[in-house]
Amino acid sequence: MIQGARYSVGRLVVFAALYVFFFVLLAVSTLSTVVALWGVAGYALAAVYAAVVIASAHVARPFVHRRVRFEERSDGSWYYRLPVVVPALYLVLFVVRFAVEIVALGPSFLSSPFNPPSVSTSLVAVLIGIDLMFGVSSGILVGRSQGVYRAYQTRPTSSPGMSSGTLEPR
Repeated sequence: MIQGARYSVGRLVVFAALYVFFFVLLAVSTLSTVVALWGVAGYALAAVYAAVVIASAHVARPFVHRRVRFEERSDGSWYYRLPVVVPALYLVLFVVRFAVEIVALGPSFLSSPFNPPSVSTSLVAVLIGIDLMFGVSSGILVGRSQGVYRAYQTRPTSSPGMSSGTLEPR
């Protein structure tokens, strides 16, 4: 029996959307600081952030699609299981970026969503690095959701030669 998550399009969409929403909030905070320091040229960073999320999702989607395993339960519901590397990667990246942020900014960053415009250039580089880690993590999560959705759409269904019982992970 797969000890995984119940398949739900809504859950896949909402989880990825919330993660991306938090990424955008933090990215806007950094972008406001970068624009204050570098002017209009700072907006180019938004394109870099978007490219990182899209590229990470693009890499994660086919990996998840190939590796996710489904199981139909007796009540007709479907459950899926991911290889441990997928959730571990986006969770570790999230924790690492959070730890780097605490070390670089101290706990005071939790009290204000926007960084003061009087930060040093080296701190801005750290903030951009933190955002890029979160962007990779967000992209992996988006690709995870897309990969699970696509794998569900193309999953083999039960037939006389195929059991709907336990699927062993690869």
